Amino acid sequence: MHILVASSGNALLEQTLLDLGHTVSLLVPAPTVTARRSDTPRAHAVVGIDSWNDPAALERAAEQFPAGIERVATIDEQAIVTSARLRELLGLPGLTVEAALLHTDKALAKTALSGAPIPVPVARHRLVKRAEEVPAVAAEFGWPVVVKPPRGAGTISTMVVRDQAHLQRLLLRGAFDRRPSDATGRFDAGEMLLSLHELDGFLVEEYLPAVQEFAVDLYLVEGELLAAFPALYSAPLITALDRHQWDTALPPEGEDARRVTELAMQACRILGSWTGVVHCEVLRTESGWFFGEAGHRPGGGGLWQMAARQHGLDLRTAIAQLSIGQRPDLTPRTDPPILTTLNVAAPAGGTVRTVARPEILAALPGVLSVDLRLQEGQPTPGGFGSLSLAGSIVYTSETLEQVDHQAADLIEALNLQIDCAEAMAGAAR
Repeated sequence: MHILVASSGNALLEQTLLDLGHTVSLLVPAPTVTARRSDTPRAHAVVGIDSWNDPAALERAAEQFPAGIERVATIDEQAIVTSARLRELLGLPGLTVEAALLHTDKALAKTALSGAPIPVPVARHRLVKRAEEVPAVAAEFGWPVVVKPPRGAGTISTMVVRDQAHLQRLLLRGAFDRRPSDATGRFDAGEMLLSLHELDGFLVEEYLPAVQEFAVDLYLVEGELLAAFPALYSAPLITALDRHQWDTALPPEGEDARRVTELAMQACRILGSWTGVVHCEVLRTESGWFFGEAGHRPGGGGLWQMAARQHGLDLRTAIAQLSIGQRPDLTPRTDPPILTTLNVAAPAGGTVRTVARPEILAALPGVLSVDLRLQEGQPTPGGFGSLSLAGSIVYTSETLEQVDHQAADLIEALNLQIDCAEAMAGAAR
């Protein structure tokens, strides 16, 4: 099968499809065309696009596509709508433009979910153009409120605004006009590097005082659930930016796991989720459960890798098969272990003074793997929203009650000290 893969830099999908024997052509941001040709030498063709969000740029790119493309595939948040538009342009099956928009635009999704015949509980929201409009929305919802881009991922450019005085301080600091920095180099062809005021509108949401935040990756074929892999974040992501954060893969038979999966599936039926992996986030507050958002791609932060290890599954192949409409064989283990991924935080702007050697961490009880990208005397890598670039540690626990204690022990053993007052404050927990 000849597949066009749209990707801003993560080579997982094209490499797996090539390994499975398919012919792969690539659609990538224009500045990366030369590098991607050398990175993926078996690619049939590599075509550049100036902007994922510009229909004219898409049409120009389409003129360069080789003949015989049978599928358009992506697991890249930025390219989900672009890929759907390409399918429409080329007359190919897969996720539609309407459904792609509902899985990338938080305002559209929340409107659809709250207005369904059987509504899914979501935070109230409004779209505004300027920060000066925030107080009027807060007068309706109550302070604090959350501001965020309607299209994005990883809590990029997301802020909690506590009150009118806090809003004024944020305005004086230029928070609504500041573009996020991108240490990955993967986001300059999309909207994620624009400031809130540069967008065609941004969201003001009711603040939900979450007690817990969950995630679940749903593996679907034509909307039918094949497997669900739920996880619990150590803290709601909006409260954990620039801090060490850990995600725990939950046993699927637990009450919380079942509730999260049921709510996510209810939302997916309304949003038109189709064949592929859908990453959903769900909040639990003192007053009940709320659906957060859904992306038609696997979760990041090591979630799918942890689920693969937990259940002994080849999810790398399963993700690739679903991306081209094929049905993988997914039979999760009946007695999965409890696994956790500790994502290490090392905010940009500092220098690593001390950090434990990976082999010392790997020898600690329960530790399964260590991927550490920190060296003494070197600059801290920072992150991109909730995406850590400093590394991760995967460990196993006997019970859920042990997870947080083990995380605390690992953080102490990590002995990460950073020379920079601002960065040290961010990395401390």
